[in-house]
Amino acid sequence: MDEQENENLKETEVTAESVTDGESSGEENFEFIKETIKEKPINKKRLLGKVLFTMFLAVLFGLIAGFTFLLVQPHITQMLYPEEMQKVEFPKDEEPVEAPEVTPAEAVPTVVEKEPVVTQIVEKVEKVDLEIDDYKLLSEKLYGVATEAGRSIVTVTGLSPDVDWFMNAYENQNQTSGLIVADNGKELLILANRSVIEKAETIQVEFCDSTIATAQIKKYDKNTGLAIIAVELETIDEKTSEEIAPAKWGNTKQSALIGSPIIAVGNPLGYVDSVAMGYVTSNTYTVNLVDTNLQLLTTDIYGSKTGNGVLINLEGKVLGIICQESLGADNSNLIKAYGASELIPTIEKLSNGQDIAYLGIKGTDVTESANIDLGVPTGAYVTEVIVDSPAMREGIQNGDVIIKIGTTDITSFEDYKAAMLKSQPGDLTVVTVKRLGKDGYIDLSYDITLGTLE
Repeated sequence: MDEQENENLKETEVTAESVTDGESSGEENFEFIKETIKEKPINKKRLLGKVLFTMFLAVLFGLIAGFTFLLVQPHITQMLYPEEMQKVEFPKDEEPVEAPEVTPAEAVPTVVEKEPVVTQIVEKVEKVDLEIDDYKLLSEKLYGVATEAGRSIVTVTGLSPDVDWFMNAYENQNQTSGLIVADNGKELLILANRSVIEKAETIQVEFCDSTIATAQIKKYDKNTGLAIIAVELETIDEKTSEEIAPAKWGNTKQSALIGSPIIAVGNPLGYVDSVAMGYVTSNTYTVNLVDTNLQLLTTDIYGSKTGNGVLINLEGKVLGIICQESLGADNSNLIKAYGASELIPTIEKLSNGQDIAYLGIKGTDVTESANIDLGVPTGAYVTEVIVDSPAMREGIQNGDVIIKIGTTDITSFEDYKAAMLKSQPGDLTVVTVKRLGKDGYIDLSYDITLGTLE
């Protein structure tokens, strides 16, 4: 079979020789071209160029892939293994320790032996003369307390673009004092005046060592005008972290607070890093706000009507957040502050990223005389219903007495405040009230979805 194929190939092979003998055969002569295809010679320079270009693309791709991985990896890690923020909790005011009661059976009569009375007459009273240096030393110690508390004080600047009358662009700056309240393991949380920063495009925080970081608004409280802003901990260097410290809180409910020395730090005089000293003149004023009320501390410190900052005691503990709530034309320049004890629960909730639940009433306690003489039931007495609030939409009225929220009994306005702080916006709750009718007080219940105080 192979021999037959070879013979066929030989017969069909065409050569480049010319066919002669055309005269005898009568056929024309043809010449066939025999072409030999040779492989193109290798261009070594071009080959080397291609190899080098391929290697360059490989290196470039590797660099781009590595850079992209570095950018994306933290976000992927955060998605797969989200880092939980630590819950912020502030220490509660210490309650006075009551002495244990002793029953008559446990009481054992004690026999006290009479000792001879010794009368001692002090004939000489030592007189102490204070020198100017003593006064100077005392002032330095007081200023030292303010300086130590300054580790918790920051300057918050809100930056926003603006134009003047001639359409020239410039950067508008508003400043306020802020207070470092806590960190949640990921962010440093700072309490500041919301009105200064709410419309700012950029918020800058300057710490006590003059370093500057960028912050974002976390949550705010419309009642007090205060906001919690957050600075990423990873943006704060180690040296600054050692210089700053969260604030320490004091108890403002103790009656002994009246007449005690007080120091105003932050921006009490209308400019940053100002310090003023004086005394607490009262801690019994109450400011009625939506769904809550707050204690107001007054002082004899003359400051700015637009001042802000904090009040601290001689231990450096924060007793109040300066608010300049006006109580009359004659004391508009005296420094006033929201008491820390009643403000802390709100700050704690904002620090944990929670909104303030909103029912929409203002109220007060039912006094003992009103309860006994007028028969008003105990609870949270509604003095005002906010227009277009959840409370008004569902039918709660002025004069109603809230006696229950959900399953929680309300016997005072303090109970009402605590119940609202435990609630969340969007909660569907049953609010039970007592309302005065022709035949006395009757119980009414309302299914209300709580809103957000904005």
